Amino acid sequence: MNRKVFVSLMLSSLVLVACGSNPTKKSLSKPDWIVNEPVKAGHVYGVGSAPIYSNPAEALQRAGDAARVAMIQKLKVTVTGNLSSDVQEIRQTGKETQVIKNVRNAISSRIPKAELDNLEVVESYADEVNRTVYRLVHLDRVKATSSLRQRIAELDMQATTLAEQTPTNTATLKQLQGLLPALELIAKREQLAEQAQLVDVNSRRPAKDESLKSVESRIKGLLDKLTVSLQPSGNDAKNMRSHITRYLTDLGLRISQGEADLQVSYSAQMNSVEKGGRYIAFANGKINIQDSAGRTLSEFRNEAKGVSGASNDQAELKAIQNLADNLGKELTSSLFSKID
Repeated sequence: MNRKVFVSLMLSSLVLVACGSNPTKKSLSKPDWIVNEPVKAGHVYGVGSAPIYSNPAEALQRAGDAARVAMIQKLKVTVTGNLSSDVQEIRQTGKETQVIKNVRNAISSRIPKAELDNLEVVESYADEVNRTVYRLVHLDRVKATSSLRQRIAELDMQATTLAEQTPTNTATLKQLQGLLPALELIAKREQLAEQAQLVDVNSRRPAKDESLKSVESRIKGLLDKLTVSLQPSGNDAKNMRSHITRYLTDLGLRISQGEADLQVSYSAQMNSVEKGGRYIAFANGKINIQDSAGRTLSEFRNEAKGVSGASNDQAELKAIQNLADNLGKELTSSLFSKID
C-alpha cells in the first residue's frame, strides 16, 4: 500500500469515526494524550493502539478495544477486592448452600456478560509514518455509577415483586418454579454490582437490602426442603443407587424413601468385552425426572466405561461408579435448569 492510498484510507475511516461523534486528531504531531493520559477527578481514561495491516477501520476497532481493556485494568487496581456476602455465606454454611451455588452457576452461565455503559471514545489519531492508530476512551465514573445503581434497583424491585406474587402456602416445588426466575434477576444484579464497584470512585459495592436477602433466604430454604426419590430399574441400576445417593446428599438434597417433590427413575445396561487380557465394561444409563404429578421435567442418557486387568466384575464396578457420577452431575444440572 503506497503512502497516498494509506492516507486516503485512514482519512476515510477517521471521518466515519467523526460522524459517530468521536473527535478526530488530524495534526502532524502526536497528541499529548498518547503518552500522558488525561487526569480528572471522578473520571477515568484509557489509551489503546493497534497497527494497520490492511483494514484501517478494523485497526480503529482494535485500538478502541485495547483502550477499553487498559481503562478497566486501571479501575481494577483501585478495587479493594472485598468478598461479597454471598461468598461468605457459602463458606460459612457448607453443604446447605452448595445446592443454591450450583443453581446460581447454572443460571449465570446462561446470562450474557454485561457490557460497561457510558464509555465514550474521545479522540482517535493516525500515525501515518508508523501505520498505527490510537484511541482515547473516557468514563464519567459518577454518571456511570448512578446509572448502574438505578438498573440494580429495578432488578431488585422485579425480584421482590416476583416473591410477593408467589404464595407461601403451596408445595415446595411449586414455589421454586415461581421463585427461581428471581435468581436470574439476582445473577444479573451481581454482574451490575461488580461493575458498580469497579467504577465507583470509592469502590463501593451496592448492598442488598433486607427484602432482597429475604427472597434469597426463602429460595435457599425451599431448596433445602426439596425431596428426591430414586427409582432404579434393573439390577445394574440398583447397584448405582448408593453412588447417586451419595452424590446428591453431598449437594444437600434430601433423599426420600416415599413420596417426594421429584421422582428420579433410572435404568442401566452393562456390556463387557475382553481385549488382550484387559476387561472393558460399558454402562449405558437413562434418567427421567418427574414432578409429584407425574409430569416429565427432563430425560437424558449417558455412557461410562470401566477398565480392569483383574476381572470383569472389577471393570463393571468401575463403569457403574463412573456412570453414577456422570448421571449425578447431569441430574443436578438438568434439575436446576428445568425446574423453572
